[in-house]
Amino acid sequence: MTSPATAALAEAILACERAEEPGRALDTLIALAVFPALARLPAIEEGIWRGEDGARVRALNYSQSRTAASTLVPPGHWLEEHDGAFIVTGERREWLAAHPIETLAICLAALRARAALTE
Repeated sequence: MTSPATAALAEAILACERAEEPGRALDTLIALAVFPALARLPAIEEGIWRGEDGARVRALNYSQSRTAASTLVPPGHWLEEHDGAFIVTGERREWLAAHPIETLAICLAALRARAALTE
């Protein structure tokens, strides 16, 4: 049986694969997959939630920023680029992704790694 965390990551991966452009809706989906507790916070607008202390919690621009996308790489893993594809590498395995949009390729590789680690 698929866990909610695995299902959310699978949904984010599929959305990244199908994406033709970056966007806040995609960033929101990615943030909710990686940080499921965000779903319990009240949404203020796309990709922004109100934290328990009243402060705003904002999804990074994962689909638009290479730096933000790189934060999705799981702890203890690293990101490499090779011939236009991105590879998240860990101690025993690696996950490859290519996409016409560089930031989405990084998101894909990192999300695939995270999904494999939750199995």
